[in-house]
Amino acid sequence: VGTAENGRQAIEKAKQLKPDVITLDVVMPIMDGLTALKHIMREISTPVVMISCTTHEGSRQTMEALTSGAIDYISKPSGAVSPDIGKIQSELITKIKSAAKVDVKSSKFGQIISNLSERPKSISMPKGFDKANKTAIELVAIATSTGGPAALQIVLKNLPKNIPAGIVIVQHIATGFCQALADRLNDISPLEVKICVDFEWVRPGLVLIAPAGQHMRVRYVAGKVYAMPDPEPSDTLHRPSADILFNSIADKCAAKTCAVIMTGMGYDGASGIKKIKDNGGVTIAQDEASSIIFGMPKVAIEKGAIDIVAPLKNISREIIKAVCA
Repeated sequence: VGTAENGRQAIEKAKQLKPDVITLDVVMPIMDGLTALKHIMREISTPVVMISCTTHEGSRQTMEALTSGAIDYISKPSGAVSPDIGKIQSELITKIKSAAKVDVKSSKFGQIISNLSERPKSISMPKGFDKANKTAIELVAIATSTGGPAALQIVLKNLPKNIPAGIVIVQHIATGFCQALADRLNDISPLEVKICVDFEWVRPGLVLIAPAGQHMRVRYVAGKVYAMPDPEPSDTLHRPSADILFNSIADKCAAKTCAVIMTGMGYDGASGIKKIKDNGGVTIAQDEASSIIFGMPKVAIEKGAIDIVAPLKNISREIIKAVCA
């Protein structure tokens, strides 16, 4: 449809050509991609897929772009996009087609971005809940993909610091971007957020994110929940995989778990969350109206794997209710 050499030209051409989707490099002369994105979302409301390098600054800017309205991102294989664009051809085409289905002019999309800019409130466990009492739910497991970084921010910033359960997260993410996501979630949430790099106790108030390029599994040892990274199997469609995490939970501690599946393309996590439900766990799915991509939750709901379907803004509340039950 058209090309642009800098952010300012991208805005002008977008207004003129009215494309269905824009791919936008983070690093550009005259006006950078992040600034251009904010203009595009405000003035044109067109779905954007960011193209970014995996440097610390590039990944940080990508997380900011996903908070500012970008639908998805892809990491470029070298400093310049054009010479090696073929290496990311398949992934890029898939993400462009997926982004084209998102209505960024809708009120739901605007509400998600608006919620991201709200300052987190001071939240505590409900009155009458004694955090010293033994709770049935000791673990919250969350799986998400496209739209996930934004959705996770809304959920985690609305959970109380004294929640008596640990949290594990699988977010489909490219290598080089995981630390930026963990840092952002840690900044906006009252909880401690970090990447799972070793055999770690999933203690109350701690959030562990599966590292990019590895799965995360759960173990139940001496009455405590532990998580650990695992590179195998290496032939899964996604690594980390939500099904790998959920299946390990179903085998070890399903009845002590609240499992959540949110916005994302595909079907990862649907079979695993079904096993958690069948083995006594509480299961929650994000509803269609608030999902950027209603893929993963839709498949899980159709499998009969979900107890509660809730809009994004209510998922934190449903998690708290599950822990308090």
